[in-house]
Amino acid sequence: MKKTIEFTVAVILLFQVAIAASAKTKSITVTGWVSDENCGALHTKPGGEDCVLKCLRGGAHVGHPEWKPQRMVFVTDEGQKIWVVNPKALKGFEGKHVTITGHLNATAKKIRVVTVTEVKTT
Repeated sequence: MKKTIEFTVAVILLFQVAIAASAKTKSITVTGWVSDENCGALHTKPGGEDCVLKCLRGGAHVGHPEWKPQRMVFVTDEGQKIWVVNPKALKGFEGKHVTITGHLNATAKKIRVVTVTEVKTT
């Protein structure tokens, strides 16, 4: 009987942890710019691709070893909020205007990107 109660309590605790973890993330679709942590919202227009790539790599390759590699971020069009992202999902979109779908963790200020589509300008 004691083991059954312990098992039941353990299952309830695991269930509560799972609910709490899922409450921290939510699915979103949002449009914005792929940038680097240093420049952030400075590159929310066409033409910033080269700077973003340099900042992501760091400056050693261009003669500035003091420039440290930066994390990739996503800057939303609305409100220019900056979110850290999983860089592999956005490889090839550095400095580009994109729409992403992913899982937002507002507490950690991160978006785990699932899909990405470049916004075409006319």
